[in-house]
Amino acid sequence: MKRTVIAATLAVAIVGASGAVALADNSGVAKGHGAAVSAVAKAVDGTTGRAHGQAVSAIAKTHGAKVSAAARAQGAANAAAGKANGAAHSAAGKAKAEANTAKAAAKAAAGRAKGAAASEPGRLKGTTQP
Repeated sequence: MKRTVIAATLAVAIVGASGAVALADNSGVAKGHGAAVSAVAKAVDGTTGRAHGQAVSAIAKTHGAKVSAAARAQGAANAAAGKANGAAHSAAGKAKAEANTAKAAAKAAAGRAKGAAASEPGRLKGTTQP
């Protein structure tokens, strides 16, 4: 009974400490996972055998779940930022393409007008004037 109470108390304290570490920073969560589990494994001197393994397993599972949740949240944030960046660049590219199309149309019209003006004397050359 005494061992069970000690193991349970220790596991609760370790989970609480792990939660504080996990909430500190998302990137720190992933970097500190192995160190946190190792510290728990070394710090659980009051328990031996099965209780020790259960305490270490509990902290590893809890901390691992927090690491996974932080990684998923960070991935979702990065994906949203990437989509927004892509949409902005797409809109800028479309606007540039439309501007270039209008510019090309204006140049084509100017070229047709210049060609027509240049050909006018030749066209009139073969005709008699009254």
